[in-house]
Amino acid sequence: MNNLETNSVTEAQSKAKQKTKADIAASPIRVRQSTRVKMDELLKRANKHRIGRKVKTDDLICFSLGLLTDEHLEQICNKTLTNRDRLELLFRRVAKERKGLTREEFFGLLIDGKVTI
Repeated sequence: MNNLETNSVTEAQSKAKQKTKADIAASPIRVRQSTRVKMDELLKRANKHRIGRKVKTDDLICFSLGLLTDEHLEQICNKTLTNRDRLELLFRRVAKERKGLTREEFFGLLIDGKVTI
């Protein structure tokens, strides 16, 4: 092979690599099996007795995400908290009100029932 043929092969390969990266319009996401089952059920209901193109998973997800409010996001975040996390948040809130409060004093207040959620 001469130098000219090598350059044309290299350019063709690089253009092919660039096209594949640019053509990718979707990316995979991981969901639990139960989430997948719910999604499939919703898609079946949405596409039942329809005229026109089928409703796709992306259509359903994009519309649903637009309906989420800040309250919904807060509820989702609260579901991820462990009891230890909730205890830490309560301690921080009480410590702001009572400057210089130690954890030991906080636990005492909590046991005595003087601090509630």
